Amino acid sequence: DRRVLRGQINREAILVAVVELIEEGNLTPTADQIATRAGVARRSVYHHFDDLDDVTRAVSERYLATYIASWKPRPTEGDLDQRHTTFVAQRSAFAERIMPIYRASRLVAVQSPAMAEQLAVTDEFLRSELGQSFGPELAAAPAWTIEALDAMTSLDCWVHLRVNQSLSVRRARRVVDESVAAILSPRS
Repeated sequence: DRRVLRGQINREAILVAVVELIEEGNLTPTADQIATRAGVARRSVYHHFDDLDDVTRAVSERYLATYIASWKPRPTEGDLDQRHTTFVAQRSAFAERIMPIYRASRLVAVQSPAMAEQLAVTDEFLRSELGQSFGPELAAAPAWTIEALDAMTSLDCWVHLRVNQSLSVRRARRVVDESVAAILSPRS
């Protein structure tokens, strides 16, 4: 049916428009801005989504699903220097790619329990990667070690370094890499 296909095309255009607007720095685009960018009528936005928060949730879910689908197990072999360098490079690349959508999602999460839940699931997934990559070190380390690693490799930390401190990607990655190395270094 052409109407169903047209509806799918319009829905996709709306999602693409939201991503483009957010990536351009507009973290809370209006329905009019979304419709204009998508080339659809304003009412189409509300035909396909309950509200603007629903649009942001759909975009965020897509980003997370894409990440999980492309997920590769984090490094578990090799010496600690190799593993933490590879881990930080992978996490930094992901954080940089998802940062605009993540920032918009955080804004929506303040008033949306569903988005807050989705972000909590994302945070837990990212935290679980630490155990996979650094299991032996974490098993022998004080309990605070996982908390420190989680904080330093979080999306919130990446946003802080890149947006609040205006660090370049290279400099932010170095800060995270050096911090991870320091947190995981054996203590006497």
